[in-house]
Amino acid sequence: MRAVTVSDIGAEPELTDQPVPEPGQGEVLVRMNAAGLNPFDWKVIDGAVPGTVFPLVVGTDGAGIVERVGPGVTGFQPGDPVFGQFGDPRRGLGSYAERAVAPVDTVAPPPRTIALSEAAAVPTAGTTALNLVDRVGDARRLLIVGATGGVGTFATQLAAARGITVVATATADKADLMRALGAAEIVDHSAGPIADRLAAPVDAVIDLVSDTRGLRGLLSAVSPGGTVLSPVFAVPEEGLPGVDAANFLNEAGADRLERLAREIDAGHLRVLIGDTVTLPQAPDALARSREGRARGKTVIVI
Repeated sequence: MRAVTVSDIGAEPELTDQPVPEPGQGEVLVRMNAAGLNPFDWKVIDGAVPGTVFPLVVGTDGAGIVERVGPGVTGFQPGDPVFGQFGDPRRGLGSYAERAVAPVDTVAPPPRTIALSEAAAVPTAGTTALNLVDRVGDARRLLIVGATGGVGTFATQLAAARGITVVATATADKADLMRALGAAEIVDHSAGPIADRLAAPVDAVIDLVSDTRGLRGLLSAVSPGGTVLSPVFAVPEEGLPGVDAANFLNEAGADRLERLAREIDAGHLRVLIGDTVTLPQAPDALARSREGRARGKTVIVI
C-alpha cells in the first residue's frame, strides 16, 4: 500500500510502499478515505513520542470504511464507515496511508451530514475543543486566544451553542468568519495587548497559542478565581496568581467522537477545511504546517 513515512527522527517524509497492517485483538482495518493533518504529526516526526518505531507511517486522524475486523470485535463489520484516531507511533502506525488500523475505542460512526473527507479533519481538534469547553463549565464570558485555528473554531462553536458569550481573537480579515461561528465579540490581537482591548472581564480563558509570558499578560482581564487553560503547556509549575490555571492534556475516544458527530448532525458545528491535498502532496503540506503557512485545516484525500 502507499503511505507517507519517515525513516528516523527528523527525517523527511516521503511516499513509500508499505505492507498492509494486520488488525489485532479489538482492532479494525480501515480502507482510508482521507486523513486530517495536525501539527502533532510533525512533532512526532521530530521525536515528541519516546519509543517511536521506524519506518513510521505519519498521521493520527482519519476516516474511511472498515475492511476487516480483528478478533473480539463486535461493534463494527466490513463496510461500516468510521472516523477517529489511527496513530500509534510506538508501533510505527499512522493515518497517511491507503490502509490503517485502529482500536475500536478510538473510532466511531462518522457524522451523517458531512463527507468522510470532512470527518477526517475532526477527531483531534474536535475532541480537544469539546474537552476544553467541558472544562470551563458554566463560564459566562469565555476568551479564546488562537480562535481562528482548528481547535479554536470548534471551541468557539461549541461554547456559543451552550450559551456562553465567546470573545475570540482574530484579525480584521477573519472577524466576520468568527462572528458567523458564534463569537459575540472580536479582539484583534495584532492591534495591541489583548487584555487592554476587552470590553469587560472574562471568567474563563482558553489560550491555544501563548507562552507563559503571554498568559500572564491576560490575567488583568480575568475575574478573580476564573479558569485559564493552556493546551500548549504554558502554565508554570507554580500556577498563575488569582486564577484556576491548568495545562490541558487531551483525551479522545469513541464516546467523545460520538458526541462530536451528534453536534455536527445537529447543526451546532461546522467543519472548516482550509486546504485539500493528495497523498503524494502530504509531505509538502506537512512542511507548510511546520512553517506556519497552512491555510486552516488540511485534509489529505487518499
